[in-house]
Amino acid sequence: MKKTTTLLSLLFLGIIATATAQQQGKKASLNEDGTIAVETVTLPENYHNNEQTRVLDRIWRFGEPAHPNIKNSRGVTLADINNDGIDEILYGIWNTLYALKGDGSLLWEKPVSGIILLPPSVADLDGDGTLEIILNTGGVPNAGRVYLIDPVGNDLPGWPLNFDDHWMINAPAIADVDGDGTLDIVTGERVASAQGFVHAIKMDGTPINANWPVEVLATPAFTPSIGDVDNDGNADVVIAASSAGMYIFDNQGQVFPGFPVVDPNVKYSYQSPMLADLDDDGDLEIIGSNHGDNPGFYVMEHDGSYKAGWPIATSEWTYSPSTVWDVDNDGTFEIFMSDRNTSGTQGEELPVVYGLDPDGNNLPNFPIEKYGGTEGVISIADVNADGDLDLIFPSIMTDANGFGYIHAYAMDGSGEIDGFPLRTRGFTFLNGAVLGDVDNDGLLDLTANSYTLNFGAGVDSTFVNVYNLNVPYNPNTIVRNGYKGNNTRDGFVELGPIAGVSDLSAETTISIFPNPSEGILTFKIPQSILNAKVKIYSIDGKVVFSEEKNLETTSSYNLKHLKGGLYFVSISDGKNTFTAKWVKN
Repeated sequence: MKKTTTLLSLLFLGIIATATAQQQGKKASLNEDGTIAVETVTLPENYHNNEQTRVLDRIWRFGEPAHPNIKNSRGVTLADINNDGIDEILYGIWNTLYALKGDGSLLWEKPVSGIILLPPSVADLDGDGTLEIILNTGGVPNAGRVYLIDPVGNDLPGWPLNFDDHWMINAPAIADVDGDGTLDIVTGERVASAQGFVHAIKMDGTPINANWPVEVLATPAFTPSIGDVDNDGNADVVIAASSAGMYIFDNQGQVFPGFPVVDPNVKYSYQSPMLADLDDDGDLEIIGSNHGDNPGFYVMEHDGSYKAGWPIATSEWTYSPSTVWDVDNDGTFEIFMSDRNTSGTQGEELPVVYGLDPDGNNLPNFPIEKYGGTEGVISIADVNADGDLDLIFPSIMTDANGFGYIHAYAMDGSGEIDGFPLRTRGFTFLNGAVLGDVDNDGLLDLTANSYTLNFGAGVDSTFVNVYNLNVPYNPNTIVRNGYKGNNTRDGFVELGPIAGVSDLSAETTISIFPNPSEGILTFKIPQSILNAKVKIYSIDGKVVFSEEKNLETTSSYNLKHLKGGLYFVSISDGKNTFTAKWVKN
């Protein structure tokens, strides 16, 4: 029987190295107390693909000394924080947040209190057209804060927030929890191994109502996920406590009936779940993984029961965040999760990345079997411009020279994409990759972070690595990007017109005029609709506007606060959904 992790805050505080006489490669894993362990392994013969024909160039690498014990987890953030149409790279190293330009130069850097473990979240909280950056810090000795930062690196008035110097243990999640039209910040505070709090905070730094924060009876174990779980029209917050089970709180801070769901054999730490309506019943399911004596992948209903066919047991612990998307545009979600499976000295290929349908069945061509497991972020994008989506994920391995791996595998079972794996300096363990065009050359780039582990023999470093994938950049082919799929980290995934945007015809039942426009969206529909649901989606699938009202044949909305670009308009009468494209100048 395996022992369980109960002290989440000890993550990365000690690093244990084991060695053997041979130095063929190294494998990282998490110990039961949250520390990293590294062991030397014999890599299989021909472990690397030496017959690649596609050239993937590293554009640049940025590095700084890393904290000797605490290393970054879950990757970097891409966001156009200065509104110039080009993404910047946000990455925390030790106690400094860096904003990097696409050429590798520094836009700004910001010293912070505490240590940065997880990537910042980014959103326009108040809809004024300016992005805000939300960052958590922690570490020992405790100096944790929640920062709300403007695009040039300044704290907003009243920030950062300090909760008795406690470690703000997960990444901030962003959503309109109280339904007032302004986005809120949801985050966890670790007090002790048997006590934590979950905060729901307005942009002015105050709780959304008097019932927050709410208490959980252990460390708030992962980045919260937010959605209308029970379909009552109000947002709910899903959070686990490391040794005290799964919680769902409504937006008034009341715990759902039957929660927390506690199983002494099930523990949670870093496996942030996704929320999605897998069975089209209007309620959301919780989709994730767990460790403990019964490690596995789960789909939990909002009443605390497991969906039929779940959980699915794994042979070892896994710290995999789930990735959920309708990859084939058939109206049904697919679920992707990972395992640390690596194999022994014989170099067998074992199941590493699982693709599952909502009933828990393996998708065709899954699981992906390879040597070297992964417990990191799985992104979904078309990295070779062949018209099909691919899975991009990190590794728990490095070679003897300390170079890690970023993998990309095709969905059709044909194996690793030509040109991959990319080779980073240091481990990619527990991290991942994000896609974009950070240097604005019209070609797709991949950005990944990595770090070295010298165990006191030298100074550790952490890096931002940017690669040119040498195919045209098309944002529509990047559907889940980085930690929890997007920069809000809210974990909610919704089927919508974005899934089938490539199939929208020029003839639509929604007439938009003028199109493009400067921000006034005016449309005409064939007939009036009672209780119509109007939603506007950005190109990355996020709902940027939502309203339910009676519609006349002609309606207008002032959306001047939105950034310029392509959007998708969806109008539903409960039975039929009508869609159209709209371009805001």
